[in-house]
Amino acid sequence: MSKSKPKMANKSMQATGRGSGALTRQTNWPAPDFWRYLIKKMKNFKDRDDLSRFLVHLTRDYEGDSAYRNLLNILSEKTIEARNAHCLVMHNLKSMRFSQVLKRRFNTVCFTETPLTQIKKLISVGDRKIELQPWGIIFWKDDLFESGASPAIYINAKGTSVDKFLLDEFAAIFENITTLSKLKETEVQHYHNIVHYYSLINVVKESHDFMWEREWRHHGDFKFKYEDIVAIIAKNPDRFENLCEKKLPQKAFEKINKLPIISTDWGYEELVEKLTIKIWNKLTK
Repeated sequence: MSKSKPKMANKSMQATGRGSGALTRQTNWPAPDFWRYLIKKMKNFKDRDDLSRFLVHLTRDYEGDSAYRNLLNILSEKTIEARNAHCLVMHNLKSMRFSQVLKRRFNTVCFTETPLTQIKKLISVGDRKIELQPWGIIFWKDDLFESGASPAIYINAKGTSVDKFLLDEFAAIFENITTLSKLKETEVQHYHNIVHYYSLINVVKESHDFMWEREWRHHGDFKFKYEDIVAIIAKNPDRFENLCEKKLPQKAFEKINKLPIISTDWGYEELVEKLTIKIWNKLTK
């Protein structure tokens, strides 16, 4: 997924602190390669205010670990584990007595393309089984797309039996199949596509509608490099940066220290200011 990064000018500029809101030019601007790189990243979205350039993975409290500790673990391992299935058939995987290996094939990592200034609205939702917290990582959407991520597929099932149809089709495909090896033997060409497709499918009903989450899913664990991260989300950015320095290996912290750490409580101007300062400092060191 990693792409070649643009050439940078050598120590040509240093950003001032947040209070000034300004950048001080000392000698040269960054090399033209940087501008070509940035334009390429944004060209498909430059005229679309309704689309985000980013995908965000938010963490949560899980199996005794807090959301911020899970974020620290993700940053340390450079991997977001696909721990669960989130699709229409997730409740059938157990009842159909699939092997653990086959069940894990339906696990996905979830992201949202909700604009950064609106992420807080995903966190403040009550009465949900999964309570997301204001901790996470921001990636470029086109990088995730290149790695195989797709928007979750929500089919309108209101007033229909489309959910029963999909589940019946699923049961028919997996009749007498409970292991991955058997699936590969039976569906030689399409075994991966079948699992991938069903891992993305959900239905919208009166009591079940999560389209507002603008969800994307990555099939299986998502591995990344620090250079792939756009920014980190933390409830208190300064405290989390200090925590990273204490808890993470020195080499990992040196990489993370170059990244913007933002809060979901910030507005548009605060986000732009923080991102700009960090980006310029990173490019000119």
